[in-house]
Amino acid sequence: MVRFKIKSFIASDGERFSQLYDSEQPGFPLFYPTAYIATSIRLTTTPATQLVYLEAIKRVCEWQVKNSFDLTARFQSRQFLEPYEIDELAQYLSVARRGKRGETISASKGNTYIMYAAGYLDWLANNAIKGADKPEIAQMIKTQKIRLTKKLTKKLGSVGAADQEILKKRLSEKARDQLIALWKRPFDKLSYDADRGARLRNVVMLRILYETGMRRGELLALKIKHLKESTGGSIASLEIQRNHHDLYDTRVNQPVAKTMGRVVPITPELEKQIFEYITEYRAAVPDVGFGDEDAIFVTHRRGRGQGRPLSISNFDQVLRGLKKSYPGIGTTHPHLLRHDWNFRFSQHADRKKLAPEKEREYRETLMGWCRDSDMSRRYNQRHIQQQSLSFGLTIAFDTERPQSTSDETVLRASEIALQIANAD
Repeated sequence: MVRFKIKSFIASDGERFSQLYDSEQPGFPLFYPTAYIATSIRLTTTPATQLVYLEAIKRVCEWQVKNSFDLTARFQSRQFLEPYEIDELAQYLSVARRGKRGETISASKGNTYIMYAAGYLDWLANNAIKGADKPEIAQMIKTQKIRLTKKLTKKLGSVGAADQEILKKRLSEKARDQLIALWKRPFDKLSYDADRGARLRNVVMLRILYETGMRRGELLALKIKHLKESTGGSIASLEIQRNHHDLYDTRVNQPVAKTMGRVVPITPELEKQIFEYITEYRAAVPDVGFGDEDAIFVTHRRGRGQGRPLSISNFDQVLRGLKKSYPGIGTTHPHLLRHDWNFRFSQHADRKKLAPEKEREYRETLMGWCRDSDMSRRYNQRHIQQQSLSFGLTIAFDTERPQSTSDETVLRASEIALQIANAD
């Protein structure tokens, strides 16, 4: 039996919050974890981030029970973690809960748990110890935190190398061809007519991610009012709004926009498919709502959740099902489609000969990034790379034609540089 559990709730004002419970003390959440989240974390983080904090604290609680001691009592008696205990805790925080025994989670996730656990233990010691502000006690608390954070896994490679990896991420041509074929024939390989609604919903969701580069949470948060149809020569579009703690959203784990609100254009073909889904298939789902505040994408399967907004976990399940039916999709996932959108944007920027400043401005607007964001800077490095390659190849051609500096040579160098920059 799992002793510690995290439970999530929706407050009367729509706020999402989570609490940590001990099955041996039913009825009330654990005092110190609840106080920590409420006083130090809640006001500056999203509900999703608070869940990660609680997962780290949950692991700390599991570890102390496993070792038969109470951290609060130890701190109150001014006994801090020994170096070997810090080693054990860091290892426990980094071990996967599923899969092979002893298998570790990703370095990034493990580092997050260690950082969050260190912050919680620092807060716990300061609140459990009387006279924690005395210099000698404050120093011991600080030393304990430093020792734990020293267990962070160091990232391999440089920041520049990481940026290069981001620039390379995009769909394989096989996956791209499969997706495009699926959008043209959304009911391909479908055995039962009763499944047409769910299939079209799934295809439309993937197409929105591909055409707009929006995030999964932004997709699932789309409401009827966010679809702007094409009228009087204007193009169809989808509006993305920041909607944390939405009173109208019944999902405890509410999908939300992480980026700024914005309007993104969609093609006439996608607009047609969205309206087909809403008017022909979504409308036939029992208990579905038709108001402006109702979600576009809902659960079709019979059950308690039928007609309600599609959850994040159900979306992930849908994608796994599509991959099983269409192996050509491969490793496609929502964020890969976002990377691919940026790759295609860069290609179009090159063809249109957009100035780097304009490319960055357009990209930031369509992605919902703040002005001069790091992500925009990374993608715009393509221009610098290509120009450097072009300039370098122009000089390299001097070995073939020492006296040639013609426009033809420069053009040839630029074409080769572009091929290299876009190569896998």
